[in-house]
Amino acid sequence: MASNYSLKIITPQGAAYEGTVSHTFLPTENGFVGVLAHHAPYLVSSKGGKLVAREDTGLEKTFAVGPGFFEVNHDTAVFLTQSCTSKE
Repeated sequence: MASNYSLKIITPQGAAYEGTVSHTFLPTENGFVGVLAHHAPYLVSSKGGKLVAREDTGLEKTFAVGPGFFEVNHDTAVFLTQSCTSKE
């Protein structure tokens, strides 16, 4: 069984997503990054684009996110962005 962590996508309008995920694939300034549970503390800027979150149930959620910042620390990840649209 995969380990999980908390992911929040926050916009100026409030939380666009909050959930428990096993993996997040997100755009950065220099390409894409995949993040699993127990990741080392990490802070990166994002140019925006496609973000994919695999929930603990196995369901994948896809979002179009604007530029922003992503931080993961102690199995909690937060993506701060100007915009987020679900691609479901």
